[in-house]
Amino acid sequence: MNDLPLHDVLDRATDGVEAPGLAAGALAEARRRRLRRRGAVAVLTSSAAVLALVIGVRVAADDPRAEQTPADPASPTATDQPVAPPIPARLVQDVWDPRGVEGLPVLDLGVPRVLPVATTGSVTKAVALLDGPDGALLVGADGGQAVLDLPRGIGRGDVVLSPDGTTVAAVGAAGLAWRPLADGEWRTADIAEVSTGEAGLSWLPDSSGVVVQDHRNAVEVDLAGGSQRELPFLAEHAPYDVAPDGTVVHTTALGELREWRDGEELGRTWTSPLEGIQRLAASDTSVALARSDLSYALPRKPQDADALVAVERSTLRTRAFLPVRDRSGYYVGGENLAPVGWLDDDTVLASVLPLGDATEYLVAWDVESGELSQVTCWPASYAVSFATDLL
Repeated sequence: MNDLPLHDVLDRATDGVEAPGLAAGALAEARRRRLRRRGAVAVLTSSAAVLALVIGVRVAADDPRAEQTPADPASPTATDQPVAPPIPARLVQDVWDPRGVEGLPVLDLGVPRVLPVATTGSVTKAVALLDGPDGALLVGADGGQAVLDLPRGIGRGDVVLSPDGTTVAAVGAAGLAWRPLADGEWRTADIAEVSTGEAGLSWLPDSSGVVVQDHRNAVEVDLAGGSQRELPFLAEHAPYDVAPDGTVVHTTALGELREWRDGEELGRTWTSPLEGIQRLAASDTSVALARSDLSYALPRKPQDADALVAVERSTLRTRAFLPVRDRSGYYVGGENLAPVGWLDDDTVLASVLPLGDATEYLVAWDVESGELSQVTCWPASYAVSFATDLL
């Protein structure tokens, strides 16, 4: 008989809630392995360790002395580098327990309420792609569904839908492949600078190209012209996103958030009070973060929690802080809660797999009001991507 994961044992002991079934636990563990293969968890661990050495001490929230910039012994100009302001207690919203997600109001964004769907037919523009144990499925904007045939050398979890819903891209041992849904023909490209069999894939926000990233390097590929450009600052699986204005926003193992555009660094900010940033989603003005609490200080403050956090992109000033009920790092540390993108200037889309559940959800978070809504859900055995332009 398999032992329950440690986070489940802790949650049962401290919360009085039944541990999840073995099936749900296995699904969650499989999903975490898939995400760890893409590198996010490794980055969090290294970032936390190095950050503790570089920053030295945690910045106290609401302490005016926290405005001082931490010193980096390796950099003579560290005092000129800005630091994220402390998280004000007044911006901490009510603690959210994702296990109550089914009770949230439904927000209709044109996605079927439950995925996959039963209706079949041809799909030339998709609102969602589900990549599961039995193959990949395309869900059309009209509610129809079709099976997506994958090229050789492409494995499960490596297929992603473009933001405009017209193209799919995949990466695997055979290299990079993409296919416009309208004509059904797969195109391919070799990327010498990246081990595609171990790489992750994401789309540029205008659907013109993709970023392929492994532990050594990252490469931006223009699908129309075929040109490739290395993005070495995304090595080591650095968590990143490309904002609509084309700016690449990413974190570093030193505890920084950096911005790049057209190969030029625009700026960098110490993320100290934000602590362990695991995943991020950038807009032109803001960044949504999945944030792990790394503090052991007593007494505990409202900010001492794993959370979704919305910050201003230029200064990293906190806009809103949504703590989640989690004592064992299951949600953020386990990649079971992550920002997906921005619906508008004030609304973050995030995916969440509630503890003990076998169903994953897409939720919308209004950062100003704190209101949460559910958008759609699907079996956790699927890896899902959405055409965010169509939502």
